[in-house]
Amino acid sequence: MSLQEVLGEQRAIRGEILRLQERLNNNDARIEGLMVGGGGGGGGSAQRGGYPAYNAPVAAPTYSAPPPVYAAPPAARPAAPASPFGVSKPAQAGIGMNKGALEAVVQATAAKAEEPWEEPPQMKTSMSEIDRCETHLKEAFMKHPALSKKATTNPLQALTGLLNGLDTNHTGKLDIAEFKEVCRYLKFSASDSALTGLFHRYDLDRSNYLTVNEFGQMLLKEGGTETKAKTCIAKMREVLSLRAGGFPTMKAMGSQFRIIDRDRSGTLSREEFNIALDILFKAYKVTFSVAEKNSLFAHFDKTKSGGVNYDEYIRAVRGDMNEFRIGWVQKAFNVLDKDGSGVVTMDDIASSYDVSQNPAVKSGKQAPNEAYTVFMNNYDANQDGKVTLDEFIENYNWVSASIDNDDYFELMIRNAWHISGGEGWCQNTANLRVLVEHFDGGQEVVEIIDDLGLDKRDYSAVMRKLTGQGVKDIKGFKLSS
Repeated sequence: MSLQEVLGEQRAIRGEILRLQERLNNNDARIEGLMVGGGGGGGGSAQRGGYPAYNAPVAAPTYSAPPPVYAAPPAARPAAPASPFGVSKPAQAGIGMNKGALEAVVQATAAKAEEPWEEPPQMKTSMSEIDRCETHLKEAFMKHPALSKKATTNPLQALTGLLNGLDTNHTGKLDIAEFKEVCRYLKFSASDSALTGLFHRYDLDRSNYLTVNEFGQMLLKEGGTETKAKTCIAKMREVLSLRAGGFPTMKAMGSQFRIIDRDRSGTLSREEFNIALDILFKAYKVTFSVAEKNSLFAHFDKTKSGGVNYDEYIRAVRGDMNEFRIGWVQKAFNVLDKDGSGVVTMDDIASSYDVSQNPAVKSGKQAPNEAYTVFMNNYDANQDGKVTLDEFIENYNWVSASIDNDDYFELMIRNAWHISGGEGWCQNTANLRVLVEHFDGGQEVVEIIDDLGLDKRDYSAVMRKLTGQGVKDIKGFKLSS
């Protein structure tokens, strides 16, 4: 049975599972409607005042949670049905929240989940080191001779004035180099990794820039509820990034939200939101105070409706890629999108993706065929056999969340999709390289620029690539070690 046939069978099986899940959800809705309307006819107790019957918690699944699917979020759910009185009413606090099911999926996923492309642990900076850097930087600012008096009376104004004075290009923003220049002015020193980690903590939109106000409020913890919420989001991102499989676990938890969302509201009540926070981050030994939970809920409940959209919450904590990374993802998509239609098939991806570059395969954690199947499932969540640029980018938003360094992200994209070039440690190492021998006796190592799908054992095909790149006088070649 060929790989394409196996992948086709996998898509058919998953499509059937999705259809069965939809039927189960529809039956749940019918059961709830019948119980509310008194039409159960099977001994269900009558309901008073039009309130829905209490739904017993769904038993936690006995199977292991599947690998998280990094794909575009599902289409918006239909609005919750109108009440028997003909007046729409908000979701009841706690309805459908199965705490046991959430704990089960988080524990199962956190125990084994891993994003294979996340940076090696030695490239990451611990939260405690970043915390110390932040504390000492604030102290250096408060004690600086030229600022101490103003800093005591109005610290945010004093810091804003300092930053504006050092903002030589008058953009109102600081890049990482300007951020480090501020630290030098304050005669504050720390490791480069700690300073970079602190910069990324404050850079919530991942733009690689901090506004003057953003930096001042985050460092001094001024700005009220909103600053407290942003500080908590930064804390979430750091712990999910530092722990192997952190973001895949959060993605799996989002899938569980959709399954247990019995009233189809698409939202979490305050109680449900707090439970979700406790369950997810308890797995990583992180807790949030009542004040922090309240500030987070207020931050996400911008319409003051009393509910938080769980897709928006998960995507906000995860964050999106900056323009630099989106540019590299678009380059990867263009490698696949030969006709420029904006849509590629799963067969296009299957014939182009170099599974040997997957870190899980390199480390021996996954067999090539296993990594291949997981990789394909990440893109084609709706099993239609096609992937758009938006779906491709959405998948890489999840991959990107586990990678702090832009250079590492570039290297990952270059090697995965065989995009030639790069400087320093961003240089592509995956493309085929051959030792070419010329008729005059000279030798040179030549990189095959476009080698996706190329069979290196096909002598004629490799020779055509070499001549197409302008290599002349070729007597023969050998694969470079």
